[in-house]
Amino acid sequence: MGSPLEEELWDRRLPGLEALPRTFVMPHYGSYSIANVAATVAALLGVELADSAPPLPADLWADLADGVRCVVLLVLDGLGYLQFQHVLEGVPFFARLVERGRLIPLTSTFPSTTVTALTTLHSGQTPLEHGFVGTRLFLSAAGTLANMLRLSPLASPLQEELLDWGWQAEQFVTVPSLESQLAAAGVECVAHTHHIYLNGGLSDILMRDAGEKNGFFGLGDLAIGLRHTLLARQHQRLFVSAYWSAIDTLGHTYGPTAESCRAELRLLGQSLMEDLLDKLPAAARRGTVLVLVADHGQVPTPPAEAVDLSAHPLLKRMLFLPPAGESRAAYLYARPGQKEALRDYVLEHLSDRFTLLETDRALEAGLFGPPTADLELRGRLGDWLLLAHGNSRLVGEEEKNLKMYGHHGSLLAEEMLVPLLMVRLDD
Repeated sequence: MGSPLEEELWDRRLPGLEALPRTFVMPHYGSYSIANVAATVAALLGVELADSAPPLPADLWADLADGVRCVVLLVLDGLGYLQFQHVLEGVPFFARLVERGRLIPLTSTFPSTTVTALTTLHSGQTPLEHGFVGTRLFLSAAGTLANMLRLSPLASPLQEELLDWGWQAEQFVTVPSLESQLAAAGVECVAHTHHIYLNGGLSDILMRDAGEKNGFFGLGDLAIGLRHTLLARQHQRLFVSAYWSAIDTLGHTYGPTAESCRAELRLLGQSLMEDLLDKLPAAARRGTVLVLVADHGQVPTPPAEAVDLSAHPLLKRMLFLPPAGESRAAYLYARPGQKEALRDYVLEHLSDRFTLLETDRALEAGLFGPPTADLELRGRLGDWLLLAHGNSRLVGEEEKNLKMYGHHGSLLAEEMLVPLLMVRLDD
């Protein structure tokens, strides 16, 4: 076991969910989760967020806050805390930052998935508060089960078809963003993301309040773009966010422990060191804090470990809708009168791969955040949660041919624990 904080996160249970597998890590929205990052960033800049999760405990960051003018938030998609620790020795840049800064583990959200976690990072709100509670969601207002990465009905091959229907992405998440509250306090907000995401509907949700949005094409372009942003605004109060998705993509394609993932981290570190920090003059680094965080980690998911729903026709007939949520944390909608039969089937046939949890119990325990009476949000979560506790996934027709060697969404430490690294650049 590692530090006292690591032990606390490993051992912590939510009330009413004590019987869940001990390998599960619960989200710690009150103090040590990515939900607390937004308020911490704001506090470093002297701003207090309204109605958000609180900042991280002050002893973790208060000594970094003196004279802070600029915060750079670098989000690395799919980088788990355990994975990050394993590669530190081979990535001099990150090892250098850890030596001079502060590295701690945080928990991701539940589900531990990109759309949910990124919305939490950009708002300081828990999943149930912002409503973006999964990749596949039943949207009652649109009357469809949708893929929220593509913003299209699940069965549609088209991108952003919901927008063609008149569905407005920017109105889906209505809680205040971190950027909007910083801007109201006089902090300029600049965002950097890969150019392919720049004008998509999902970016309209996540980056809606950034004053300037920049698209990059590769590692060097990202590092140089960040340098130019810091140079051009070295006398302003500034919040810069940057999002790098390649670790997640490589983890899905080859598995999170693959050589390609380690190489990508090494190249990312090299570019950030050579093209950003080493060429950034002291005046531009003054009063600047770099905050590196991930949205979630990944576990290896060999395709042979996937559970094909079509191989369980009786279970399929018990479902009112195809499984929503995540393939490792599925939201199951039972047909009327089939809720108990569904439970019995899973216990008999799938309990070696999954844990079944009644959704109402999860809500009462705060797995998604503080409970709410919002019926629209409740309708997005189904009757049961099917939680993978090994390397399994539940795949339907749209996923059965996707060979994903790494995935996330459930509660194992590899997918739930993420690194938070904070360092003053003027040190």
